[in-house]
Amino acid sequence: MSRQHIVSHYTRLLARWPKDALRPEKTFQQIILEPRLQAAPTASPAGVTSEAISSPSATSSYVRNENNEVNAAYLLLENSFSKQFRPGKRLMEPMSNPKHYENLRRELEELPNRSLWGNWLQRMKSMVRMK
Repeated sequence: MSRQHIVSHYTRLLARWPKDALRPEKTFQQIILEPRLQAAPTASPAGVTSEAISSPSATSSYVRNENNEVNAAYLLLENSFSKQFRPGKRLMEPMSNPKHYENLRRELEELPNRSLWGNWLQRMKSMVRMK
């Protein structure tokens, strides 16, 4: 695949990738995808000299690696691995605390929208447990 096609795939991934509500200052797009998109078309992989790149086999293997990386990013975007390898019920509901992962998911969904007062109140609730 040409460099232009790879760049178009990266731009499509950037547009479709979900936003991180917990850490908006460090996103997957900023750290992984944008640097790959901004790389020069003649960029060489780390540790490979320009003489090695001039050979057709080295160039095609480098492009092939980028193709694999783009395909892996699409698989992550579509949650293919979590659909294919679902964790079992015994793993997701341990006997010691069956609601642990459900509570963790709920907490992560509430956290970005919680105020400073709500954070403090939640911390106090977790310190004092009444039965």
